[in-house]
Amino acid sequence: MKNAKNKRFYTQGYSLLELVLVLAIVSVLVGLLLPKGFDALRNARIQQVEKTVDTLKTALTDYLSMPGGNGSLPRTEGTGIPTSGAALTGATDVAKGNAARLDTVLLATGKIEKPLAVRMGTQSYTSTGTGNEVAWSQAALGFVMTPDAAPQRNWSTVTRVEARTANSALAPSAALGANFRLDGVTNINANYVVAYLVIPACPAKDAFELALSMNGAQLAPVEGAASDSGVVAYAAPANGVTDVYVYLTSI
Repeated sequence: MKNAKNKRFYTQGYSLLELVLVLAIVSVLVGLLLPKGFDALRNARIQQVEKTVDTLKTALTDYLSMPGGNGSLPRTEGTGIPTSGAALTGATDVAKGNAARLDTVLLATGKIEKPLAVRMGTQSYTSTGTGNEVAWSQAALGFVMTPDAAPQRNWSTVTRVEARTANSALAPSAALGANFRLDGVTNINANYVVAYLVIPACPAKDAFELALSMNGAQLAPVEGAASDSGVVAYAAPANGVTDVYVYLTSI
């Protein structure tokens, strides 16, 4: 009887050259696809902001036509913020401006259904500071606090809607929402109240692409510089970010 010979099977591994080629191909694919992935995410953020702006414009139009209203926008920044209560009314303009927001008015009157949340800029959605929040009273057409007190809350670093008296003396990039050159040249009339969306700490690339999308190529800013034309205004980015102001309406 013949002894069967054991057969040995060897598994051949990859050569160093093959591994290098595979890694090179993977690197090329990552280099090609990763920027496209970032661009897709940025485009999604821009589209969300544009949809939010459209929603806010509709909400503001509905608010201005409300029965029992006075057909005007309540200021939430600067001077002339409508308040009720001795302590709240006696507070500084800065304290009242930090505490009051126009989106609070739209929420209180049912013109928007939920607080603002966009995936661009700061992702903080709550105020800093202590004490009670100010609320909007449509009956009094003013902001109130229960119990009446000087406001200590600060919404200045949160995405929000604001309104203030126009200031045509300042360039849009420095006006903090008080001025826009919608046609690239003409300032907002100084007698108007301007409503705008604020997106704090927006990455410079997002700010530029948002301006390019909403302003159009003819009013697009230079990348890395300030935006002074169209519906999107911001100062030149510092440390890679800038606060963005998006025009909603003025009356």
